[in-house]
Amino acid sequence: MSREAARRPLTRLFGVLLSTLLAAGSMLLGQATPAHAAVALTASGSSWAFPAIDQWRQDVGPQGIQIDFNAVGSAVGRQDWNTGRNDFSASDVPFRTRIDTGANQATQGSGQAGVERVVYGYSYVPITAGGTAMMYHLTVGGKLVRDLRLSPQTLMDIFTGKVTNWNDPKITADYGKALPNLKITPVVRSDGSGATAQFTRWMSHSFPAQWDEYCKSVNGVTCGEYTEFFPASPGMTAQSGSDVVAGYIKASSGEGTIGYDEYAFAKRSDWPVVKVLNPAGYYTLPTASNVAVALTAAKIRGVDDSTSPDDPNYLQQNLDGVYTNTDKRSYPLSSYSYLIVPRSNSLQALPKFSNDKGSALSRFLSYVLCQGQGEADDLGYSPIPRGLVRGGLLQTQHIPGNASTVNPDTLAGCANPTLNAAGQLTILDSAPLPSECDAKGTALDCKIVNGKPTSGSGSTGGSTSGGAATGGSGGTGGTGGDGGAVATDPNAPAAGTDPNAPADGTDGQGVEEVVDPQTGQVVARGRGSGTATEVAADVVEVAGRPEDWTLSTLTALELLAVVIVPPLLGRRLLRRRSQTGGRS
Repeated sequence: MSREAARRPLTRLFGVLLSTLLAAGSMLLGQATPAHAAVALTASGSSWAFPAIDQWRQDVGPQGIQIDFNAVGSAVGRQDWNTGRNDFSASDVPFRTRIDTGANQATQGSGQAGVERVVYGYSYVPITAGGTAMMYHLTVGGKLVRDLRLSPQTLMDIFTGKVTNWNDPKITADYGKALPNLKITPVVRSDGSGATAQFTRWMSHSFPAQWDEYCKSVNGVTCGEYTEFFPASPGMTAQSGSDVVAGYIKASSGEGTIGYDEYAFAKRSDWPVVKVLNPAGYYTLPTASNVAVALTAAKIRGVDDSTSPDDPNYLQQNLDGVYTNTDKRSYPLSSYSYLIVPRSNSLQALPKFSNDKGSALSRFLSYVLCQGQGEADDLGYSPIPRGLVRGGLLQTQHIPGNASTVNPDTLAGCANPTLNAAGQLTILDSAPLPSECDAKGTALDCKIVNGKPTSGSGSTGGSTSGGAATGGSGGTGGTGGDGGAVATDPNAPAAGTDPNAPADGTDGQGVEEVVDPQTGQVVARGRGSGTATEVAADVVEVAGRPEDWTLSTLTALELLAVVIVPPLLGRRLLRRRSQTGGRS
């Protein structure tokens, strides 16, 4: 046997091995692609819920689910649904069954505030909870005030024109010291807004006579239980969209402003919000745990009563108990937000909606109600309890083309990190108690000494009562006894620093953050001002997606082939030439 013949099996073996490795890599790459064809969904609605929806939208992108969401406000989102423009909509309140008398004549004349007659089959699916926060812009001595606290009555007076200056005695009494002689500019929404609806519902239930009087003074009639169109009076400014409201307040020209917005818009920019006095006598923030505790007193149709899942208002919320929740951790302005999704029933089918879209939408909802809830806290929201997760999954089953694999009764297949083995929200178990220095009547310079609140003058104040709230879809309010953990204030700077100084050490305005696009970590701040500061990096594990690993493997195999194959082929050609005497 010639030497060439002896080497041929080895060459063939190598070729077969290389082909097998490349084929295996190709198979792995095929497994990394979505199991379903790519589908595009169109949606619009709540800007209050937009930061959460936007994150979840990005999360499911690798599954081939492409969502184009336009944050135009709850009212327009429902209008887009009724005209058949959307595959789903987002709204913080249900379809309107009466004329919204809070709207001005121009808005009513345009038909935007009328009764919404629903044509297409729908279900409400709760997706997140959150707190409507009071963002404000005040500087004292060139530093941003970060520890403002106000009572519900003072907030009501500000947004009904009774308190118009930051040095008003009512504000001084709440805050603990006088603020500058500066005009207050309340910032409200100009568009039909779920945030406005939630804020005005709280106002109408907490101060009904004052709210009715105010509405009559502006529009000549009362606003009803709530309005999506805030009746602005002189001295207020109206802006369209949650993000625009936040931007207006944070701008250098926003000095003296205060406005309502979802907490996410303040949290993601490290902007201070008001601590609101709750019925237990404590000033609290709209943190995830405080919102979750507050919503244990909410009543949900079909969860806390016998409403059928076939009822159009299944899973809708009644927040009366939230406003009066006496748990000392509770944040009064807490609520849920919903998606409006297609449903197969006696109403018309949604135009242009297909089973492929239903498959994509149902898989998106399964993600939102399960894994996605684990991101709620970081995004500035609060996770929803098991009863609402289950109810949402039940509604998902009625979407034409449903492809969800989660069992709504047992939640099998629902990897929800916010629920424990018993199905309870883990955040309720660890919800910290407020500091006794956040009790009503304590001095602004209060400190805890030997477990008691003390100030420079030695005075103490505030009630220490207020236990766990019960009832509502959230179950019990957790362990609210006096032995619980004490909350750390997200608005407060580190110990020993100026309490009015922002976290980044600047004036809190015009600071550009440089974000690593892969890890999402802030790696530098202040480039826009010429005073860039590097930010200490966190060690982050960048979880490799399957397709990332596969592409890396294929690249390695290709490099291996480039290095090994040419020399082997070259040797074989040289041997051929030597055997043929150099003839070509």
